Amino acid sequence: MKPIERLNRLYNFYTSDLSFKEIEKLIKRDIPELYNFYVRKMKDSAGTENTPRKFFKFLRALFIEFLQQLTPVRRLLYTIGLFLFIYGFLSEQYQLSFIGFILINLLLAFELADKLVAKDELAIAREVQIGLMPKEPPQNKFYDISCYSEAAREVGGDYFDFITNEASPGIIYIVIGDISGKGMAAALHMAQVQAVLHNLISYNNSPKEILILLNENFIKIFKKGSFFTTILARIEPDGSILFSRAGHTPLLHYHIKEHKCCNVIPRGMGIGLSRNSIFENSLEEIKIHPESGDILIFYTDGVVEAMNDYMQQYGEDMLKNVILKNADKSAKKLQELILENISDFTGSSPAHDDLTLIVMKTV
Repeated sequence: MKPIERLNRLYNFYTSDLSFKEIEKLIKRDIPELYNFYVRKMKDSAGTENTPRKFFKFLRALFIEFLQQLTPVRRLLYTIGLFLFIYGFLSEQYQLSFIGFILINLLLAFELADKLVAKDELAIAREVQIGLMPKEPPQNKFYDISCYSEAAREVGGDYFDFITNEASPGIIYIVIGDISGKGMAAALHMAQVQAVLHNLISYNNSPKEILILLNENFIKIFKKGSFFTTILARIEPDGSILFSRAGHTPLLHYHIKEHKCCNVIPRGMGIGLSRNSIFENSLEEIKIHPESGDILIFYTDGVVEAMNDYMQQYGEDMLKNVILKNADKSAKKLQELILENISDFTGSSPAHDDLTLIVMKTV
C-alpha cells in the first residue's frame, strides 16, 4: 500500500464520523458539564479567584478531585503511568515514557468500557421510560389531541399521560408534570409518581382530591427537598375541562372568538413542598368550557425556558405568537410548528431542560 493511500485511510478513519455538531457539543456542553461536575465535588473552589496563586491552587484541587474519582487501583496505575511518562521524557529514557504512555492508555480503555456499559444501561432506561408514556394520544369526540416529550439527557423527569378510569367510562384524565432534578434520579421518581397516580385515579374522581392524596403519598415516598409540579385535568362527558394545578406552568387557552391567548392559573403549590393542610387549602379546582376552534396548551417549563446561544429564554410571548399565527392548523401541525420555532430559536445551543407539550384543539 502506498504511503499516500495509508494517509488517506488514516484521515478517513478519524474524520468519517466527525461533524461540526459533535465538535460544538464537545465545546458547549460536554466540557462545561465535566468542569461543573468536578467543581461541585471539590471541597475548596476558592481557586476561581483571579490571582496566579489561587489559580494554581484551584488546578491542584481539581487534579486531586480527578484522582479521587478513580478507583484505588486505577488511581495507582494513572499515577505510575504519569510519573514514568514525565520522568522518562525529562531523563531521555524514552522506553519509560512509552511504558507510562501504555499504562495511561490502558486506564483510558478501562474508563471507556465503564462509560459504554453505563451508556447501554441508560439506553435501556430510556426505552423503559418511553414505554411508560403514551405512544399516541387518545381519540376523543370533543378534541383533536397531539403530544410530544423529549428529555434533555438520555432520561428525564418530565411526565405526561392520558389515563382512563374503568369506573367512569368515557372520561379521560390528562396529566403533565415535572419532577425536580434531572437525569436518572428524576426518571426513577417519575416512574414512582406514575404508579401512584394510576392507582389513585382508579379510586377517585376529582382532580383536586387526587392531587391531595398524591401529595400525601409523595411526602411518604420521597426525601425532603424533592417536589413535583403538575396539572391534572379531566375531560367531562360534555367536553368541559375540570382541572387543578399544583405549582405547574399555566394552561394556555386560545379563544377563537377574541383571537387571543390567556393564561389559566388556578391556585396551587407544588406537590411535596408542604406536609400539612397548607397544600390542601391552597389547591383550587376550576372548570372551563372551550368552544369549537379553541386551543388548550399544556407544557412544562422546558418549553418557555429553552435557551439560545446568548442565554436568552424562548419565553411565553413567543409561544403565544406561534399559536396566534397558526390557530387554524390541526393540533399535530401546531405542535410541529411550535417545536420548529423553538428549534430555530435555540439553534445549536444544547437543551437545558426536558421539554413536554400537549396540544388540544376543540373540534
